[in-house]
Amino acid sequence: MGSAADPLTRALTVLRCVAAEPGLGGVLLLDLDPSLLLPLGRWLADSLAGNVVLLGSSTTEEDLWLRTRLAGNEFSTSPGLLAEDPAVVVVPDLCRAGLPVTRAAVTLVGADCASAEVLGHSIRWRPRTRWLAAADRGEVGHLSPHLLDRFPIRVDAADLRECPPATSQILPARPLPMTPAAVAAVVATMEPGLSPRRELTLARVARALAAFDGADTVQPEHVAQAADLLGVTPRSDVPDDVVAEQIDPPVEPADGQESLGSIVDIPALDEPAIVPARYSGPAEVLAATAAFAEEPDRSLYPEDDPQSTPKVHSLRAPGQRRASAKRQQGHAIGVRTATRLHDLAIVATVLEAAKYQAVRRRHATGPRNRLIISPADLRRHRRRPQSGGVLVLVLDHSCRQGWDWSPAIAPYLRWAYEQNAAVSVIEFGHRATAAELNAERFRAASLLDPRLLGALNRLPGLASPLAHALDLALHELRGFTLRGRMSIDEAVLVVVTDGRGNVPLDASLRGRIAGRTGRLGITDALTVAAKVRTLARVRPVVITPGVDQYPELPYDLADAMGGKVIQPEPDR
Repeated sequence: MGSAADPLTRALTVLRCVAAEPGLGGVLLLDLDPSLLLPLGRWLADSLAGNVVLLGSSTTEEDLWLRTRLAGNEFSTSPGLLAEDPAVVVVPDLCRAGLPVTRAAVTLVGADCASAEVLGHSIRWRPRTRWLAAADRGEVGHLSPHLLDRFPIRVDAADLRECPPATSQILPARPLPMTPAAVAAVVATMEPGLSPRRELTLARVARALAAFDGADTVQPEHVAQAADLLGVTPRSDVPDDVVAEQIDPPVEPADGQESLGSIVDIPALDEPAIVPARYSGPAEVLAATAAFAEEPDRSLYPEDDPQSTPKVHSLRAPGQRRASAKRQQGHAIGVRTATRLHDLAIVATVLEAAKYQAVRRRHATGPRNRLIISPADLRRHRRRPQSGGVLVLVLDHSCRQGWDWSPAIAPYLRWAYEQNAAVSVIEFGHRATAAELNAERFRAASLLDPRLLGALNRLPGLASPLAHALDLALHELRGFTLRGRMSIDEAVLVVVTDGRGNVPLDASLRGRIAGRTGRLGITDALTVAAKVRTLARVRPVVITPGVDQYPELPYDLADAMGGKVIQPEPDR
């Protein structure tokens, strides 16, 4: 399989290896057209002569392990979607998959055996399911490392545009022995410190390719083909000819002992010679050239990037800090026994009561055609808890000259990250703004939103519509704190500014400045800031660089909001 193979051929070759090797882990297709995932899953299922199961964000624990069915007047239980051990499991978006699905993937992918204890039933089976998932490359780095470890096979499917053709059943590959040179090639190909699953995956794919070629043993060239197929870049610190030329012949085993192969000695690389610096000639002015655009990251393993930020506790429900459990208004992720008559799951309650109707109707004194419900049958929704915190970040880029505001903002970003808080960013005073008289606002689903990083690194501009930014922040806080049952427990308002707003609020709303403004922009900002003090559960903070001109303005702003001032040392 060469590098020039078309995307469909490469993807189908990977799926053939998965069908032939039961021990391979899950397959993660990056940037795949959503309409092609199910056809690929059906192609793989046809290769295994099995069925396809689709798991999404609404899949519950009951769907996976033990299902209840009502056929006529009889109620029965049957194994769930995964307990039946389907041939292929398809996850349309791994980044949006529900918590039961991600937990099941961590538990089952690559496992030798599995068991489930549900409602008094004991189920045990040997998983042989192939997992096929899709995800956006830009969001993969935010997933749990444990979950990504179960999907060691990655396919760049951004250029895949065709549906797979019909296929025939693929028999499991016979276990071919690996030569010592092939084993050494696997070790030399993978970077040290990575998950052992990747080395095992590379070896198993090489074994499948060798079986497809009709070989009797796995050779280093099969390992090279497998590395190219999986998009694995060989280690840069090992020359290509080291493995082929530096392998000693196998050591003959002693009597009664089994050969363990040979040990490969990889010679140390020569350090480059240190060249002393030389004085250069007179400086020359080079012609202006266009800057090269930074190429997007095409890595198949974004989680290896030190800059990746996996979401904290992504394999368990986020922490709950609500003052009242009645405020849980998240998406339903399952059901549980009800302890109060609140948020009842009607369908689950009826199904639970249907189990015992035959017994209850024999002892009932009333009509026998009615549904008899006991308090023990009541079920309520299990909902994903919503965070009780929100961070409203106001960024004045016009004051970002000569200092780095990152250390001062970092504690509040860390708080929002740990609390899984909602984030609202309001920014103004930068060069790239579309309307310099107005502030801009966007809401981030979490702190991992890539727009937030861009908002923290903009070039300063001239206009400073501070009053309009505070007005937008006030509307955000009111929306979060005064919306009835969806209200939050704590809101943090962080305003990064020097207080020198030079655009009045009326000018921002009208989109033009009429005449001289004077201190009107500052006065409007203080007037709006005073309204923040009236909001409950809001903690205002003003971060200022500490300028020589009008140094009292940030303190006046903090006093108006009822908050505090943080003044870090400026960079000199």
